[in-house]
Amino acid sequence: MGTSTVVLSTLLAGCAPGLAANPRYATDVGAGPQGAPQTTPRPASPPALEAPKNDLSWRDCTSRVFSDAAAPPLPGVMLDCASYDADLDPINGSNGTVSIGVVRARSPQTPQNAAPLVMTTGSDLPSSAQLPVWLSRAGADVLKTHPIVAVDRRGTGMSSALDCRDMSDRQEMIDLAQFQPGDDPVANLGAITQTATTSCMDTIAPGASAYDNGHAAEDIERLRSTWDVPAIALLGIGNGAQVALAYTGSHPNKVARLVLDSPLPLGITAEAAMEQRVKGEQTALDAWAAQCVATNCPLAPDPKGAIDSLLAAARDGSGPDGASVATVADAISTALAYPRGDRVNSGNDLAAAVAAARSGNTSQMTNLITAAQTMRQTDGQFVNSCSDALNRPTPNRVRELVVAWGKLYPQFGAVGALDLVKCLNWPSGSAPKDPKNLKIPVLLLGVHNDPIVGNDGVAAVAATILNAGSNSKRAMWQGIGHGATVYSACTLPTVIGYLDSGKLPATDTFCPA
Repeated sequence: MGTSTVVLSTLLAGCAPGLAANPRYATDVGAGPQGAPQTTPRPASPPALEAPKNDLSWRDCTSRVFSDAAAPPLPGVMLDCASYDADLDPINGSNGTVSIGVVRARSPQTPQNAAPLVMTTGSDLPSSAQLPVWLSRAGADVLKTHPIVAVDRRGTGMSSALDCRDMSDRQEMIDLAQFQPGDDPVANLGAITQTATTSCMDTIAPGASAYDNGHAAEDIERLRSTWDVPAIALLGIGNGAQVALAYTGSHPNKVARLVLDSPLPLGITAEAAMEQRVKGEQTALDAWAAQCVATNCPLAPDPKGAIDSLLAAARDGSGPDGASVATVADAISTALAYPRGDRVNSGNDLAAAVAAARSGNTSQMTNLITAAQTMRQTDGQFVNSCSDALNRPTPNRVRELVVAWGKLYPQFGAVGALDLVKCLNWPSGSAPKDPKNLKIPVLLLGVHNDPIVGNDGVAAVAATILNAGSNSKRAMWQGIGHGATVYSACTLPTVIGYLDSGKLPATDTFCPA
């Protein structure tokens, strides 16, 4: 897949530990992590990590996986692929199995008997696509002490892929029914999603309720039990952090290390999650625009004005190659969330694509639109994300949000509100249980300008950890992107130190953009 194109990033200027329980960023005194100082005593030493006693049948896939992710291969880094069968619905008892795809990364420095770090990005995008991106930036440093095993969520990536929507329905949903007749896009989109929901439910039967966070957590438990190890080290990014939280809630004694990067609470409502995403898109756009002006990018001196003009043209039916406003907005937020290359060059590349599209050369923007759809609009992601969507709003509430958010968040609000319609017809589920009696400390990471989940989730999940009887420390990056672990080399020493020792740093850590 030509998805997350990345080249080796320029290391960030530096990072430093915070000097208090609630530190402030050196580059922005108003941007410190939220939350009160924690007074919970440190839990006892976490359990030791062990290498798998029974391993999977791995096969080399180095060239293919790096190529599919459009990430440069690294000398000596080896990628192996495998799959295993997990029970279709171990929670509700439906019979059947589902194939789960995994990718393992190693290097010549990786100890033969080292315990793996299990990584998941959940439904945000396939873990197998983000692993090579991470490795090509700074993630390969982890391999000096641990192999990394990326687990694709069921129905995505190398797990059994889903193909359950009619092609025209899929495109109408991507376009948010913009080109349908009439003046009620909520009703138009609702009719299309009803058909798509029925088709996908028929395809995954009898596993209609088996694609949520709780079942993704059970897929990880099947991997642990196959390995026959007492506990695992678990890194969850974005939706993957919710999966990791769900796993910790259902198997609290099976987790030896827990790293939650860009998390959201398990019980967050669909409307609240979407508003956090839209707010994150707006702050990311603002940060990019400021950087754009400072670096004299192709859209200077008014990059946001250029974005507004492009979105307005798409809204009027004159988007690049006829693109809808939703596809243009998603292409912009995806480019911000998953930057290609270093901070300045990736920002300037987006500016160049917008500038070219406004002058009639649409090829660069069309490429961004195609990449965003490939990464984030698959049928497996539709099924998983809707299975996780809780307490969804009514159609009339969505109509109110289209107006209200359109005013509050002018570039992304109306698109985000309409996007809620996609899951309105999906059967309602329930949130997995929060962890209780947690015996290990937890490392939290967040990004100040995150276009996928915003940055409010870190404080909320810190409270969840505190309520579970444990403590946490935070590593916060003030850049633009989704996943501090992946895009900020500055956060990596904190992560590696915690993985190796099981102990949190003495203070929170901040990392400038």
